[in-house]
Amino acid sequence: MIKSYTIMLSHDDWSRYTEKFNEEELYVKVIRRIPSLDGLTENVMGVIYAKDKELYKQIIKMLGRNATTIDFRIVNEYKNKSGIRAIYASIESLRGRIAERLLRDCRIFSMSETIYEGMERWSIIADSENFIKIIPEVKELTYEFKIIEESSNPFLSVKEELTPRELSILKLALDKGYFETPKRIGLEELANELGVSKPAIMQVLRKAISKLVEKNIRDF
Repeated sequence: MIKSYTIMLSHDDWSRYTEKFNEEELYVKVIRRIPSLDGLTENVMGVIYAKDKELYKQIIKMLGRNATTIDFRIVNEYKNKSGIRAIYASIESLRGRIAERLLRDCRIFSMSETIYEGMERWSIIADSENFIKIIPEVKELTYEFKIIEESSNPFLSVKEELTPRELSILKLALDKGYFETPKRIGLEELANELGVSKPAIMQVLRKAISKLVEKNIRDF
C-alpha cells in the first residue's frame, strides 16, 4: 500500500546549526530530489529563508561547503523587509546518507524536507511495506527519530505543506470561528489569546492559507 509519512529527525549534519534559530529566522526547504541513474548522486532544488543578511551568508556557506555537496548555486534571490529568500540548486553525493537508504531500499514516489530549529521534517510518499522495513536502519543514522504523521491517503497530508506552528494557529483560528461569517473572533482577540502581536498572527495565517491554496490549485 502507498502511504504518506511525515517523520522528524536530527542527525550529524549542517542542519543542527538551525537549532539556534526559530522558523521565522531561518529555514531550508528541499522541494525536489532527483537521483542519478547510477544512484551515487542526486540533483536537489530547495528554498532558503533567512531573516538577516549575516545569517543568510552563513547558511549559504554551510550548504555550499557541506561534505556531500558536489556543486551548489543560487538560482534566484529575493530581498524584502521580512528577510532574504533564495532558490538554490545543488548536486549532492548520496553515499552513506539517509536519502540513499530511502531511495535504494524503498519505492519512493515523493520526498521533501523542511529544516528548522535543528530538526528535519521529511514528507515521504512510499510503499508502506518497504518503508517500515527500512526504519530501523534509518534510526541508526539519527540522534532522534519519530513518525509524527501517517496517512493511508498520501494526498491528504496537510503537514506536508504547513509548519507545526502554522498548523496549530490555523486550527485555533478555525475552532474559534475566525473563518465564519460573521466572525466569532477577530485578529486582535486571536493574537491576544496566543500572546503575540496582531501583525504576527496575520502574517502566519496569510502564509498558511497561501500554502494550502497553492497546493490545492497545483494538485487540481
